[in-house]
Amino acid sequence: MCRLLGWASHEPTSLLALLGEEDLDAFTELSCKHADGWGLARSRRRGVEVRKQPDAARTSGEFADRARNGSADLGLAHLRWATLGLDVRTENTHPFTDGRIAFAHNGSIRPPEALDRLLTRRARRLRRGDTDSERYFLAVVSRMQEGSSPGDALAETVAEIAATTDFTSLNCLLLTRDALHAVSRVNSGARIEFDEGPDYYELRYKVTDGAVVVASSGWGRDWDRLADGDLLTVRRRTLDVSVTTVERLAAAS
Repeated sequence: MCRLLGWASHEPTSLLALLGEEDLDAFTELSCKHADGWGLARSRRRGVEVRKQPDAARTSGEFADRARNGSADLGLAHLRWATLGLDVRTENTHPFTDGRIAFAHNGSIRPPEALDRLLTRRARRLRRGDTDSERYFLAVVSRMQEGSSPGDALAETVAEIAATTDFTSLNCLLLTRDALHAVSRVNSGARIEFDEGPDYYELRYKVTDGAVVVASSGWGRDWDRLADGDLLTVRRRTLDVSVTTVERLAAAS
């Protein structure tokens, strides 16, 4: 149960410059409840860089410094509210990364071990924690190891999990050197651990002249909603935005 924020911009920017003081404060305040960890990932020339801690963003001096002074033209942020029974520790904190991509998830997949069948032997060796979200990430990595592009690997993984496994939401952000991908996929009939209202799992996006921002609900104004089953891709250099369905992309790959 988490909050997601991803962005692509023409120029390297801090979260403060991207969102403004009011919206950055509103996003950070979500960690009053989503207090079990924060993480930031930024695309670099040779891959992605991740910084994360298993504490609340609103009381973290490191988060405040990085949100106000760190800069990137492509990145994501995550606030964690730990699924019941899963430990609060660095290894379980999002985003997860293998150095090439970074991944953050909002939702739960039950049981986490159900995803192990989707992992290659090489991907299993990368696991450090015990969450469903890290296994979800490694399932995407497994598809990439078998030759799929990051976007195709994500779509293929989402489609397979949705068809075979119990889940509340597969909403996620996937960051590469070249693009930001966002998936909205919700199981409307699932049992929800924490009743946060009908829009808790909405994923939204906003396009401006200089940036594209993708985020969970709960803060901000004037956003477009990403429909359930959609995969949005933002290209780093051009900020071109494309939206397709997970099923269509998975079937074509």
